[in-house]
Amino acid sequence: MSTTQTPQILGTPPEPYDGNAYRATAFLNVLENFFTINATTFNTSAKKVAAALTYFKQGTQGGDWASDVIAEALPTNNYGSWTDFKAAFKAQFVPPETQVEAIQKVHTTPQKNREFNEWYQEWSTYARRANIDEATKIYAFRLALNQALHNKILQLSPMPTTLTTLVEKAREFDKNWRTFAGPHQGFRRPGNNARIWEISEDDTEINATTLSCGSSNCRRGQGRSRGRLTPEERKHRWDNNLCMYCGNAGHRALQCTEPPN
Repeated sequence: MSTTQTPQILGTPPEPYDGNAYRATAFLNVLENFFTINATTFNTSAKKVAAALTYFKQGTQGGDWASDVIAEALPTNNYGSWTDFKAAFKAQFVPPETQVEAIQKVHTTPQKNREFNEWYQEWSTYARRANIDEATKIYAFRLALNQALHNKILQLSPMPTTLTTLVEKAREFDKNWRTFAGPHQGFRRPGNNARIWEISEDDTEINATTLSCGSSNCRRGQGRSRGRLTPEERKHRWDNNLCMYCGNAGHRALQCTEPPN
């Protein structure tokens, strides 16, 4: 005699929702994903809606709303369609102000000196909430990058056509820059022949400042020469992971032991 096995539930359902507007979209996305991977179990709109209403936290604004929906559905056992439920949920918990604010944040949250992954985690949250098209996201993303990364992106050929590819390239460039150059300003090596590397955020060029007079009582400002790498040489060194000061491999500019020119 055969027995019918209950389908195994996959994944993890969302945390009980409390009505917080900033968590609304994330809650609904996780909920829909949970129902999708368990489509055999939640195979009708009624089952989806009835199950969804159990993932609201009692004693909160969200729990009170779910309780009202349940009270309305129980007498006729009519929970309506899943599409109608989502529309009602968004109308209740995702006010237009949230989307408008997110759109504003997408355009007004620059990276500046922040490490890429830290900044992108915040920026991408606003991008999801803004519900804007891919082209607008790409445009806003490129403008939000710090100038050094933006300049590197401009050198790409062909130019990435998706946000995912653009993010991967920017993350790679940011990692390489912090590994081999380092966004340190005014760093001074000890000793009489001190060298100072000044890395400009605007153009990522290195200034090699040399105090060329050799006596111990050499005064600052005397014998000083200053020069910048050409754009071609800078790109060659960056692309090949070479020291920005001496041009050799195996170390960063800030670790260079080459004597001053």
